[in-house]
Amino acid sequence: MLGISAIAYSSVALMYAAFFAYPVSPAVPQSTFDFVIEDKEYSKFPSIHETIYTNGRALLVIATVRTVSAPSSAYSMIFDRVEGYAEEFVAENYGVEVDLREEESSASYPFSGHSAVRSVFGVYKEVAFGIEPFVTFKEVKLAEVGGLAWFCDVDFESVVLFYVTPVYFADDESLEALSDDLGSMVGEVQCH
Repeated sequence: MLGISAIAYSSVALMYAAFFAYPVSPAVPQSTFDFVIEDKEYSKFPSIHETIYTNGRALLVIATVRTVSAPSSAYSMIFDRVEGYAEEFVAENYGVEVDLREEESSASYPFSGHSAVRSVFGVYKEVAFGIEPFVTFKEVKLAEVGGLAWFCDVDFESVVLFYVTPVYFADDESLEALSDDLGSMVGEVQCH
């Protein structure tokens, strides 16, 4: 009797291991515009695939993770990892002395036919306007950093994405087109 129980528990453990090790199908946007794409496998157990899209001052990181259905709070560990990319990108591309402020947060944001966890941050910096001695300083929102995470019923995968997009276009009007392209990419991300 003890041997049968051990075999049963071992079989269940092996099935769980096989489930979490089975490769994910990376979530992707429908369009990639003119972004540089870097694909990598972050982990084999559980299977985690990361895709990083960059183009100048815009960034999109999508992590697809083999999971079982979990509460919204379970996404925090993956959020922390992917958020690191966004914070590093902001520091390099928008200046080290920026202020990152949370502007929105939702535990049930409707996205791509799913209920997602969502956070949006503003990247602010004090900018000088005018010519000496008539210089005035104004706080300007330079960029937006957003994060979304949701569970896909297909193949038991979760998707976590973070993006950085410019929202201040006075220095370079081409940034507005870049922001529109990234917004389209984020809105089109699907599990499969």
